[in-house]
Amino acid sequence: MATVVHILDSRTGGSLVAHIKVGETYHQRKEGVTHQQWYLFNDFLIEPIDKHEAVQFDMNWKVPAILYYTKRNLNSKYNLNINNPIKASVLMAEASLARKQRKTHTTFIPLMLNELPQVGDLVGLDAEFVTLNEEEAELRSDGTKSTIKPSQMSVARITCVRGQGPNEGIPFIDDYISTQEQVVDYLTQYSGIKPGDLDAKISSKHLTTLKSTYLKLRFLIDIGVKFVGHGLQKDFRVINLMVPKEQVLDTVYLFHMPRKRMISLRFLAWYFLDLKIQGETHDSIEDARTALQLYRKYLELSKDGTEPESFHKVLKGLYEKGRKMDWKVPEPEGQTSPKNAAVFSSVLAL
Repeated sequence: MATVVHILDSRTGGSLVAHIKVGETYHQRKEGVTHQQWYLFNDFLIEPIDKHEAVQFDMNWKVPAILYYTKRNLNSKYNLNINNPIKASVLMAEASLARKQRKTHTTFIPLMLNELPQVGDLVGLDAEFVTLNEEEAELRSDGTKSTIKPSQMSVARITCVRGQGPNEGIPFIDDYISTQEQVVDYLTQYSGIKPGDLDAKISSKHLTTLKSTYLKLRFLIDIGVKFVGHGLQKDFRVINLMVPKEQVLDTVYLFHMPRKRMISLRFLAWYFLDLKIQGETHDSIEDARTALQLYRKYLELSKDGTEPESFHKVLKGLYEKGRKMDWKVPEPEGQTSPKNAAVFSSVLAL
């Protein structure tokens, strides 16, 4: 049913590639056909392949590592319903890996038993990343750039905030991810992550392992919460988690017109919420809260999505304003937000 092979490469050490025979139930659900097909999975793509390619090996370059078999009558003989192996306890309080963390530095309050998320509950999410390897590229003779090896990003901080209830907006996860790998760029201006934040010896943050944070996110996904954030599609891709589309509410797309530019969270927060965020650096708690507020604003302006025409006018006004401002948020002593400008005009009229 599956093979994992080691593709040998003396320069890089090689890589692992999986070949998986995907059964009829998937193809019936996704494509409406009764069909089995072998697929190749690697770091960059998933593509259908011939069965012989999946089970053919060559010790000079394609070394088998795992051969996976199942009984032919497995589906009819056994109950294969999957029970979620991840328990709600993963969301409860856990010790930090950081030796210097004090309770006074805690930036989140873990969920209580009576707050455990239910299907459809909102969770504000934001993630910050650091660079482990810079992009390797070369210039072709015609002057175009060819990427030899893409830059490698790693998740450094994940924040989840409550999306409803009396504690709405208060984080229940704010994990800094410990890494043993060398970080070549902390991207501090964009991530807010500073050297030392991910080092257990000197960090004052709530430091945890990637596995621990993955388990929390996987539990939230499987329980059926809806994640609200800005640029979540890209975040989940780098985090390497598959989240069903119906569980993602991305403000990048909610406030977007076809064939127009994507709008930054900072500009949306200024225009719709009269908030100045992301001053010197980004803060994932602030960003997650802001995305939640923007989603509430979207529901208010679109009447829960029932008045697309009136919301289209709102978006037109947003894009007109953005072009006039060159998509820059004014400095404190400069122009006020649209909301304040309207108030100021009415005061002058009086």
